[in-house]
Amino acid sequence: MPVVLDQEFVPDTHGVLAEWRAKSPAIAMQDGRIIVLRAEDVIRLTTDPRTMQIPGVAYANHHRIPEGRARKFLEDMLLFSNGEAHVLRRGPFARAFAFSAIKARRPAIRAVARQVMAEMPRGEEFNFVDRVAARVPSEMIAGLLGLPVSDAPYFSSLVYKLARTLSTNYPMEMHDEIETAANELYAYLGGQLAERQTAPRDDMLTGLLETVDELGEEDTLTQLMAVVLAGTDTTRAAFAIMVMLLLQDGQAWTDVRDDRGLIPGALSEALRCEPSVGALPRLTAAALELGDFTVPPGRILVLSSVSAMRDPALYAEPNRFDIRRTDHPKLHLVFGGGVHRCLGEMLARIEMEEALDALLDAAPDLQLVEAPQILGLGGIRGVTPMTVLAP
Repeated sequence: MPVVLDQEFVPDTHGVLAEWRAKSPAIAMQDGRIIVLRAEDVIRLTTDPRTMQIPGVAYANHHRIPEGRARKFLEDMLLFSNGEAHVLRRGPFARAFAFSAIKARRPAIRAVARQVMAEMPRGEEFNFVDRVAARVPSEMIAGLLGLPVSDAPYFSSLVYKLARTLSTNYPMEMHDEIETAANELYAYLGGQLAERQTAPRDDMLTGLLETVDELGEEDTLTQLMAVVLAGTDTTRAAFAIMVMLLLQDGQAWTDVRDDRGLIPGALSEALRCEPSVGALPRLTAAALELGDFTVPPGRILVLSSVSAMRDPALYAEPNRFDIRRTDHPKLHLVFGGGVHRCLGEMLARIEMEEALDALLDAAPDLQLVEAPQILGLGGIRGVTPMTVLAP
């Protein structure tokens, strides 16, 4: 299997992936991970019984993450769990994030989005990622869980650091900062949960008290950290990317501004073109074939959604940003597949739909001054500052 160096993907990630995808179903990285490139294989392997979700211990060992709260977070979080442990950890949150429950919150999400847009800077250049894209998901997850909305800037700043544990390559030089953030977030959420034990409220955190009895406090807080991270960082990046793509296209921004019925399609297309989550990690539980290659058990697979969603075998003209595209699969690949499919898919979609609708009303002539860079091949991809001007 061909070995490709990380630096070969800079600066044209999509071009390099397309070149290799045409020649090989998979490539190997220097650290032994295997990146699966073609849509057919990526979709198949999300549920293939010869693969499993990579256990947190294996993930942490691969990245050589030292003992501590950040490592414990990875070892015990529901994303890296399998079997009965995954069912137990996911269950309480699956009920809270059910379609009907989230759909009922659309008016509350709309109110948050419109408040954020009303407070957007005017007549001056500003960083859209921090001033707008970050606020909607963090304030919405606060409302959903029952956290003080005024705390959103604090806990979201911790989440952005903790999210680096899910980067393509763990930044060991930042480990102390990540570890501090993990401990702070754990303590903050633990304090909020303790308040509910003495003074229950009508919120999701109070509902999790039963889960504490079942899973234990540490495990429950770990899952809560994971939910706050997933509900904050990925949507922040995805919304900024969607606005960037629409503004870069120009006509797409005008079209969606004039016809709000195009918003869901614009969102799906933005998630396809530049996903904020670049890959799905799996571990081979048995030998399997990828084209002419045989992958032995115990190998880490990186199922590349970045590559698969630009595969011409899945999408017509895959490099064209088309908000009217009709060939999206029923289940959008960016949200994963199988039993580990993203819990917060409906919440993320509604948040970004309402945020875009509010933005189009508040700043119909928004201008893109400097586009952000989208960083990374897998895990949660980074997004650099995005400078805009709202006249």
